[in-house]
Amino acid sequence: MNLSVTPMKLIEWTLIFSFASCAPAQSFIAELSTEHDPGRRSQRALVLADSAFDDARDYYNKGDFDKGDASLEAMTGALNVCVESLQAARKAKFYKKAEMNVALLQRRMSSLLEDIDLQERGWAEQTNRTLDQIHDKLLAGVMGK
Repeated sequence: MNLSVTPMKLIEWTLIFSFASCAPAQSFIAELSTEHDPGRRSQRALVLADSAFDDARDYYNKGDFDKGDASLEAMTGALNVCVESLQAARKAKFYKKAEMNVALLQRRMSSLLEDIDLQERGWAEQTNRTLDQIHDKLLAGVMGK
């Protein structure tokens, strides 16, 4: 496994993370649509989904549930773009990586749900069910390839 990072990759990932932390959900999708290679687009969508989840957790911890809900919406939007990109790429290795990433997001989401008061869980629970559906699609893609 090659763990070396080129300076250009480091700059690209830094820009993705900084852009993702301050951009609304629609610009996530717009940024992803500029990538023409479906494999890379799916990987970028996974990075943006992780970043959006981190933002959501921060907002929920601060008690700002509206912004947390919006960040979870951005996460599911990025994951939907990932699934669409994987369907276009038709390569099992991309499906497996995405499936493992979404499984990790599911575990993190379960932890987040435990931290949120029962009355405030509405959108987070809906997002958890959506994550289950996305994970099922990715598993089907892994098994079908």
